Amino acid sequence: MFEYLKGIVAKIDPAYVVLDVNGIGYKILCPTPYSYQENQPATIYVEQVVRDTGITLYGFLSLEDKELFLKLLSVSGIGPKSAVAIMAAEDTDSLASAIQNGEVKYLTRFPGVGKRLLLRLS
Repeated sequence: MFEYLKGIVAKIDPAYVVLDVNGIGYKILCPTPYSYQENQPATIYVEQVVRDTGITLYGFLSLEDKELFLKLLSVSGIGPKSAVAIMAAEDTDSLASAIQNGEVKYLTRFPGVGKRLLLRLS
């Protein structure tokens, strides 16, 4: 498994970036792809998710963001796409604080996140 990839950002899309690492282009789904700049060096912390449908890399600006993603994934009912969507919709510091403090009203505004799901998060 990879901890991070370091290379040159070759392409930015609304849902992902392509990172060129020694001539190999890695498509990395990101909650904040526009935080990167094309043709600039970047270090992206990645999580590799293996499913029946394929292998997907999810990327993050910091190790803390990656850990937040993994915390969201640990909750039954939240998959990788939902976790990325939640992280894209909110400042990750505010989101992490809301999870830690059990702020139900704040967290239930995200699609698919109900009170029962939040109980599993805490």
